[in-house]
Amino acid sequence: MPTSGKNIAFKEWSIVCDALGAGQQTIIFRKGGIHEGKRGFQFTHNEFLLFPTRFHEQEQKVHLKEPTASKEVPSEYKEGEQVELRYLCKIHSVDIMDQWDTIQSLKKFHIWDEPTILERYRWSKEGEEKPFISLAILRVFELSQSIKLSYEKKYGGCRSWLKVPEINSAIIDSSQPVIGDNEFKDLTRQINQIIGKLD
Repeated sequence: MPTSGKNIAFKEWSIVCDALGAGQQTIIFRKGGIHEGKRGFQFTHNEFLLFPTRFHEQEQKVHLKEPTASKEVPSEYKEGEQVELRYLCKIHSVDIMDQWDTIQSLKKFHIWDEPTILERYRWSKEGEEKPFISLAILRVFELSQSIKLSYEKKYGGCRSWLKVPEINSAIIDSSQPVIGDNEFKDLTRQINQIIGKLD
């Protein structure tokens, strides 16, 4: 059963966090990392902070809908370096996607390039399971003030979920959605139509 917490963060490429925070993206595709356990990745939390990760090749694996001034993304954080958490996400829905043509039809709702999503879709720990990928529709909120953490080794590795110091409830409660209610409803309707899911 999904849980919520003020000390749970989800690791995602910094460039994708920026797209989510700018309202350019409303969905997340995830397959899992090598430390996700036997059951693989699961959206086990329905509310979480976004923890931006550094991966110097990430700009080569996305297509930006609104081109911005290019900036080189540095490699992983060094211990003691500050990490800024700016966004809170609440899961609207989660679905398992196993049809590649349907996944391709969602390309306008995210910034990853097709080879990146295809690689995640095909990835398997045992190399035997039918290809699939998890899809989550997210409602993204900007925190009333950003949270700065000192980077520690425990935040590294191929894992999706992190425990971080608990965030003040007032900061969570005063966060504001990055897109309006009507726009979010329309995006959700479009996505659900593509994946064959009734609202």
